[in-house]
Amino acid sequence: MDLAGFHPRYFKVTQHSDIVVVNFSFTHINDEENIEELGHELFLLADQFGFLKINVNMAGVEYITSSVVGKLITLHRKLHRSRGKLIISNLTIGVSDVLDASRLLSYFTHCDTEEAALAVLRAHEDFEGDSTVG
Repeated sequence: MDLAGFHPRYFKVTQHSDIVVVNFSFTHINDEENIEELGHELFLLADQFGFLKINVNMAGVEYITSSVVGKLITLHRKLHRSRGKLIISNLTIGVSDVLDASRLLSYFTHCDTEEAALAVLRAHEDFEGDSTVG
């Protein structure tokens, strides 16, 4: 799980032991032609690097398209099948509105802060049920 040579275009990654935090580099993630590349970069964290605990920090992201939501759903499913966990933190109003309109706000586990997400991921062993966490 060495991320030294991994330099994704759409986000920065920070490793905390067996947890990785994704911080997007753009305020609007809506460039449809590059959504596939973004998804590929996200999926590499689980598929190539073997991370099973991922926090996607949405601080600073004002808007995402449904295609980005689709990539997050796919990542969530990949992790869930491997007994991993995806947590979205720092939801902005724009991102929250998109997830709420898609009726997916309750599908994802989300935390108010990155610190809260890290605490939940550190405690994660194999629990079911997604919810909002402090």
